[in-house]
Amino acid sequence: MTTLRLLGSGSDHGACPAVYVTDFGLIVQGDRIADGHAVAVPHQLLDWLEPGMTLPVEATDTPGVILVPGTPVTDAEVLGQLTLEDYETAVEVR
Repeated sequence: MTTLRLLGSGSDHGACPAVYVTDFGLIVQGDRIADGHAVAVPHQLLDWLEPGMTLPVEATDTPGVILVPGTPVTDAEVLGQLTLEDYETAVEVR
């Protein structure tokens, strides 16, 4: 079983935005982007990373919002541990 460890979340129950660490990388949960290969999150999400952790990010036209590109999470076991709204998704970053 893949275990997710919550590093930080914008809510009390691990909902969007959120960042998790796994044994294979990071999972970032955020607002779905059209192509599904990135999520939009507030830049404060970077504050939740532990020392030495990094994420690739891209700027947006929206102040305070960044894009985190990654591989869309499709594993049912991982998705079952997330609380996703219809407009949200999660990407894996290795």
